[in-house]
Amino acid sequence: MKNLTNIITIFLLLITPLCINLQAEDSIVNRNVNVEREYKPVIQDVGKINSLPNLLEPNIEKTAAKYSEFNLPLSVDYNLHTLSSIQPASNKNKNKNAGYARLGFGNPLNTLANFAYPIVTQSDSKLDFSLNHLATFENKTLSNTKASLLFNKNFSAFDLYAGMSGGHEYFKYYGNNFNDSANHSNIKGLVGDPSANFTEKNREGLNKNRAKLDLNTFLKDSTNTFWRLNAYAGFKSAPSTKGLRYNAELEYKLLNTKNETNEHLIHTLGRFSIPNHNNRMGLDIDLYNLAYQSKSPSLLNFESGYSIFSINPYYGIERENWKVRLGAKSSFPIANGKTASPSADINGEWKALPKYLSLYGGISGGYAINTMNDILTENRYLLSELRVEDTYTPVNLFAGFKLKPLYNLMLDAYIDYRKVKSQYFFVNKSYSTTTILKSDSNLYTNRFNVIYSDASVLKLGLRANYNLHGWLNIQAKAAYNSWNVNTEPYAWNKPVWEGDMSTNIQITKEINISASAYYEVGRHAKLGNLSMAMKNKMDINLGGSYSFNNWISSFIKINNLLNTKNQYFYGYEVQGINVMVGAAFSF
Repeated sequence: MKNLTNIITIFLLLITPLCINLQAEDSIVNRNVNVEREYKPVIQDVGKINSLPNLLEPNIEKTAAKYSEFNLPLSVDYNLHTLSSIQPASNKNKNKNAGYARLGFGNPLNTLANFAYPIVTQSDSKLDFSLNHLATFENKTLSNTKASLLFNKNFSAFDLYAGMSGGHEYFKYYGNNFNDSANHSNIKGLVGDPSANFTEKNREGLNKNRAKLDLNTFLKDSTNTFWRLNAYAGFKSAPSTKGLRYNAELEYKLLNTKNETNEHLIHTLGRFSIPNHNNRMGLDIDLYNLAYQSKSPSLLNFESGYSIFSINPYYGIERENWKVRLGAKSSFPIANGKTASPSADINGEWKALPKYLSLYGGISGGYAINTMNDILTENRYLLSELRVEDTYTPVNLFAGFKLKPLYNLMLDAYIDYRKVKSQYFFVNKSYSTTTILKSDSNLYTNRFNVIYSDASVLKLGLRANYNLHGWLNIQAKAAYNSWNVNTEPYAWNKPVWEGDMSTNIQITKEINISASAYYEVGRHAKLGNLSMAMKNKMDINLGGSYSFNNWISSFIKINNLLNTKNQYFYGYEVQGINVMVGAAFSF
């Protein structure tokens, strides 16, 4: 125990001067404080491109999920879905160092390549490498390539882990531009008009000078590139530890865009808990530092750097059939004009009928740092020099039950209510001029801006899973959202109804088929003073795979079977029906 305490003390002494120095230099901070949803950098869709595997994350034992995570943010925007059934029968391969590769091609031209290999597989040491690529070409161009390296070393009393990853994302702004009548705007026709001098609207932030729009540059600069880097290192107590449990980590993230706007993040975290009779008391702390650079400083409309400190003390009681977490959390922005953001951290679960029924609920909240890295993952078509204001949720009430009426059927129903300060909504970036015809005097581009409003949302949701003897698996999720936005008639781009359903059927040992359906209903977009009803999103996909032996299999996937023309964001129509075929290998 003394050695472990010395290790923790040395670690904190080493990182404290670094963090103080970063703050003194107006430096670097962050991502989500009091994370309401754990950041997973996934690729959002351009048409039929779906997310690749996540960027490298620490290979550590995750803490128990907070019950607010029972709330759905459904991932219903995926269009090219991960084909788990395509994986070769690697469980039949006796080679413990077996790697994995998968190649796929589609029409329209889509490409897929995955590679993973465990470099070190000793009983107490792991070193894994992975490389992932997914792209679509032609009009809806998007290419995303990521590589990662992850290391884990187990000692008798603690585990040491580290990792790094890098990603390259290239895409085209292929969406439509609109005029004041919500018709497609002919920007090429306006280029030759010397009187077409557009100036941006709704300029907010530190720099109030509204920028002029160069139509020629706008048309030529129709692509963007993101480079992402993530590196981290830490250590944590062994899973069997009964006394002091701890996890200390230092993480660095970099985002670089085509216009050479850089975001740097350093996140230092500590997780500590000690036994108290039959219970545990603990403390979670986070320090975030953010810094920004740009070759065009006038584009930046926010602080060049700031810091946020977060603290979360709690007391945990856990018994055989129930558990409770009693805590509070608060975030303290440093030198950016914001005040402390406190919230409760109370949740519990009771296994009323241990084999059949469990009830859960609580009150929570939190402060979320909306880094450019996060937001440009959520919507890559956002202005890449824009940083979205942080979001504060003072109150999040939730309750639900998990019911298992049959051995192989699980139901989870919940209600979730939250109040949000400065909720952001995506809207098409707008410009105006007073020198040309009225119908074209306002321009709504295919780059996005955000507007803010205090809001509240009530969500009712249901999730279900059914598994029959391992050969049939069905999953379904559905949720209803009731938004109340203080200054807007709608929660722009947010669905009223959302859901997804998927099934996987093992016909024989060699043949597997799958199907999935995704929907979103009730979305609206904002164009100036107009409210535009967006088409309902319905995406149905079919897939199948055939395993020739224990090291090779083939697959086929048909996406957007109904060839629907719904829009991902306003002006961005998804890819129509498309097919991908390929093969997977184990070695």
